[in-house]
Amino acid sequence: MADIRDNIPEESLESPQEETKRFSMIKVGIPVLIIQIIVSYFLANYLIVPMFFDQASAHSSSRSAEVSEEAAPADSGEDEEQEREYGVIHQLEDIIVNPAESQGSQFLLINLAFEVKSEDDVELLKQREVIVRDILIQLLSGKTLLELDGPDDKELLRKEIIERVSKVLPKGHLYNVYFSNYIIQ
Repeated sequence: MADIRDNIPEESLESPQEETKRFSMIKVGIPVLIIQIIVSYFLANYLIVPMFFDQASAHSSSRSAEVSEEAAPADSGEDEEQEREYGVIHQLEDIIVNPAESQGSQFLLINLAFEVKSEDDVELLKQREVIVRDILIQLLSGKTLLELDGPDDKELLRKEIIERVSKVLPKGHLYNVYFSNYIIQ
């Protein structure tokens, strides 16, 4: 009588040693794979991803540094790697103007905040608030709606405001201008 194994090719027959090897590979391979996945997760989460976010924040901070380049105070020799210290904020609210060529049918409502070097500069801004408002009203009412509505237009406007309002303060004391409200109706 022929053995059943005679009809099966020898390649498909596994010896007990090969079966043990396969079992031990599974027994060892799965934990090794799990360990690799865990190590990869921690490397990605705590090493690789933070590097990308640090680069992104460095890019955005370099962009804001370009915007306030003219208004930034002179470097006092401190390490550039240190994070920039923010100044004192003075808010100026409810400046309402009719943009140029709108024939009074549309208006711009803007609230801004000035970042200045010290509390003394805030007091100076408060004393000269009428002058600052006049500067802003002249600047904003001279702009058309097309010059006021885009994101790039806001950056240009920010630079112009810094340039004009800086003349009211001592040189280098106005760090930046922030828009807290910007409504075109």
